[in-house]
Amino acid sequence: MASGLALLERQFVERILDPIFEDWFRTRVVGSENIPSSGPALIVSNHAGGFAIDALMVVRALERNTGRALHLLGAEFLFQDPLKEILTHLNVHPAKFESATELLQAGHLVGIWPEGVNGVGKTIEHRYQLQEFPRAGFARLAAVNQVPVIPTAVIGSEEAYPLLARVEGLLDWADIPYLPVTPTFPALGPLGLIPFPSQWTISFGSPICPPDSAGPIEICELSDLVRSKLTWAIRELLSQRSRIF
Repeated sequence: MASGLALLERQFVERILDPIFEDWFRTRVVGSENIPSSGPALIVSNHAGGFAIDALMVVRALERNTGRALHLLGAEFLFQDPLKEILTHLNVHPAKFESATELLQAGHLVGIWPEGVNGVGKTIEHRYQLQEFPRAGFARLAAVNQVPVIPTAVIGSEEAYPLLARVEGLLDWADIPYLPVTPTFPALGPLGLIPFPSQWTISFGSPICPPDSAGPIEICELSDLVRSKLTWAIRELLSQRSRIF
């Protein structure tokens, strides 16, 4: 079974992710020198696009430009059979403080999208507007484990899957919080899952050192600082963008 999953992972990357990253989105990567060559760090990014493909593009940006793997923290509803074992093999883990701590203490890069469902599910009129960070869990993780936080801004995801609406309650039976509605999905069925060919930029910012204390004030200050850095980086990248597609 393990060898079969390993083959699935290679095929997923080589046949699907790489062509999307390089040819479809024509992704530009900035600031890869800010990623430590070894040791733990938290990659904290904005979230958008209805289907969370931005997380996978950040994974590819790191692997292609630094050679480092990124372990993702995902929402609990994703970990249902038959996806659970596949997601684990693809370095996606339940978003729990304990599991994230284990990954950091083992020296891994860990990716967190603190906007959560509210970020990936925001409609197009709110594009590139950072939603509130409902919990400062990533800041506490950084302080407790004394690891740097690397703010990571992603541009292009909002236009790849422009969310027109989100229908809540329809998929409660599967513990999925909403059904995304884009110009092509669900109207075109599976074809509607093909993203628009927007041009992407992924920018890794300068590492932010964790506070010495994990007290509530220090945690809130770090969370606010990371959010402000991301807001500034997103605005800067948007001002430099010459075209969307």
